[in-house]
Amino acid sequence: MFDWFKSKTPKKAEGKAAHKLDRAEIIAEAQKNARAAREAIGEETLDRLADMIHKKMNDTTSPAAQARKIIEKMDTDKIAEHLRYLRNEPPTKH
Repeated sequence: MFDWFKSKTPKKAEGKAAHKLDRAEIIAEAQKNARAAREAIGEETLDRLADMIHKKMNDTTSPAAQARKIIEKMDTDKIAEHLRYLRNEPPTKH
């Protein structure tokens, strides 16, 4: 039930898992896994996913992006007037 008397040190792995891979072997294995995944998924699917990711990254639905877009379209004189008003207006007590 309780493992109070159990050794705290992990047991050493045996066999193939005991062999520590060097950097080149890890890279080769990662490339092999990536090729296998690419073949399983297919190039068309990967291209669609890449397009979806790029669209999501360039999406302007955030409030800051929407505000930026509105300010870019506004008249510069009107923006300056709003900023002067905000700067000169005394703070309100809420």
